[in-house]
Amino acid sequence: MTGILPVVALLLQVASNAELGYRFPLPQGFEVFAAGRSQPDVVDCWTDNVGLVLCVQRMHGVLGQQHLRAADLPHGTRLSTLKWKGFDVDVIRTDTVESGSAIVVYAAQVPLRPEAIQLVLAGPSAQASGGEALLATALAGLEGQTNWFSSSERAGRLGTIVGWVVGIAIGVLIVRLVLTRRRARANT
Repeated sequence: MTGILPVVALLLQVASNAELGYRFPLPQGFEVFAAGRSQPDVVDCWTDNVGLVLCVQRMHGVLGQQHLRAADLPHGTRLSTLKWKGFDVDVIRTDTVESGSAIVVYAAQVPLRPEAIQLVLAGPSAQASGGEALLATALAGLEGQTNWFSSSERAGRLGTIVGWVVGIAIGVLIVRLVLTRRRARANT
């Protein structure tokens, strides 16, 4: 029984950060990569045995719900989306060369509150297809509060605003009718 506990613990490793408000299960086989934290704004970093590196990078602000435009990105980057909590989040893919080796870097921008993060996955280009799937899995398990509103939340807010406007309009109309009647009575 004691031999099973370390295996279960490894399978259930969870990355979390109370300050940034996220929590997600680490992909199987990933271990802490302390050297990755030396990069600017990197909060946490892990690596696996095939050379993939997964990091969480803070963005120092919140994200609006408008998407990035491919035309605004540097040449050689590709823009796509992945699902997170029912939202389409932007994913930037960059293919580059580092120390003579072809690598691919994915950065998924996650609209957390109080501060957005990027999940960055980098590794050998040969691992690119598996890397995108790994990033999608990490996003699917990522928990945290968002500053984005779902379509039903936006509809609810719009309904509340419309209700207030209609209520105010009816109130103004009633006041106007009462004042008109009082003036009519005063003139007779």
